[in-house]
Amino acid sequence: MSIGGWKAVDALLDVLAGRNPDFRVVFRGDFAGDYHAIRQHIEIDYLPLSSLGGFVEFEQVSNVENRLFKSGVL
Repeated sequence: MSIGGWKAVDALLDVLAGRNPDFRVVFRGDFAGDYHAIRQHIEIDYLPLSSLGGFVEFEQVSNVENRLFKSGVL
């Protein structure tokens, strides 16, 4: 997806979160020691509005199963 597409998603998530205080976007994964770089990349490049609003959370989980990848969606 282009940066412009991500900015549109970010704006929509920000509106959704504004209407639902419990709304969060959670990234779960084993970030292989590069947690801060991945987090900064997502927050700065893709979801800056949602991140500034505190609507984006990152959860470090080892051995995360990616069901979408297994089904061939990704």
